Amino acid sequence: MNETQRLELIANAVAKTNKKVAPQFEDLLADLMSEKLVVEHGLVEAKQEDIEEEFVSLDAVDSDKDDEDFDNDENLVDMNNISGEMAEIFNS
Repeated sequence: MNETQRLELIANAVAKTNKKVAPQFEDLLADLMSEKLVVEHGLVEAKQEDIEEEFVSLDAVDSDKDDEDFDNDENLVDMNNISGEMAEIFNS
């Protein structure tokens, strides 16, 4: 018996019981039912509303990025060049 068959057996056994599922197994049951649905019916095509929601969430993540701090991050600055003020000090 492979893993999928075992999971299906567990899901069927749980579905046939009249007892409430213990709280620690509710997530497992939900996962099994979701897997069964996908196996039987395949994945659902993304709706425009789903795409828009995902776009908004990704846009929010993108806007959370900090602005680059060229003054304090030496990885962003060419350390072989010096400012005009520093050049004056060395040239005088």
